[in-house]
Amino acid sequence: MNTTVSRRSRRQQTKLWRVPVLRVARLTPHMTRVTVGGPDLADFAYAGTDQNVMLYFYPDDVELPEPLTLEAARGMWSQVRPLTRTYTVSRYDRDTCEIDFDFVLHDDAGPASDWAKRAEPGDLLIFVGPSPAYQPDPMADWHLLAGDETALPAIAAVLRELRSGVPAHVFVEVEDAAEEQPLVSDADVTITWLHRDGTDDLLARAVAAAELPQEGRVDAWLAGERAAMVALRAHLLNDRGYERSRVRPTTYWRRGETGN
Repeated sequence: MNTTVSRRSRRQQTKLWRVPVLRVARLTPHMTRVTVGGPDLADFAYAGTDQNVMLYFYPDDVELPEPLTLEAARGMWSQVRPLTRTYTVSRYDRDTCEIDFDFVLHDDAGPASDWAKRAEPGDLLIFVGPSPAYQPDPMADWHLLAGDETALPAIAAVLRELRSGVPAHVFVEVEDAAEEQPLVSDADVTITWLHRDGTDDLLARAVAAAELPQEGRVDAWLAGERAAMVALRAHLLNDRGYERSRVRPTTYWRRGETGN
């Protein structure tokens, strides 16, 4: 019997949206949630988990065409290109046509973080997508999720998709206790919060020290800073001996590069 399971949803039709901000809420000292919405989002092809979109940030003095479609935006590339950042869809509500985006508020300048710091109801957010979404393996005996605060929206979304009772071990690196957030799931979840210590391998060391299941089929999803992902992946493959096909690392950002 063929038990191969696709790890991604099917790619949906790429589309450009320009929708107003409805609400802004501070979740933690360094994370804010911006809720956008409108009737156009009724046909947003949401597939859950780590599905993302590309946010477009244009200079304030740029006159955008009406209507602003993906084709029209691409037609302007010879004159002006937006700054772009990839962000996870934290929540999509088809009934209210709303999307939540959770932004880490970096101290360093970055187009997305700077926009989120100033965002107010009525502001417009432009984004393109959605991407395919990671699909948790329904045949997995247990799940491993690990990342930093930039991965929290995706981790929260993945946890909501896990089947009831399945063991899930979650490791999240954040600045301090004030950045911890409630995570809801029907799975049997064990959460380890890690407070940043200035090293690149905090996640890898914490996972290495943890008592994880010795038997069964694991489904490991990892996301965050590049060096941290390299160290964690190396531990899972070389020290714990997990199959490469069972470990999915994603680089969200790189230390030393311009922030989001």
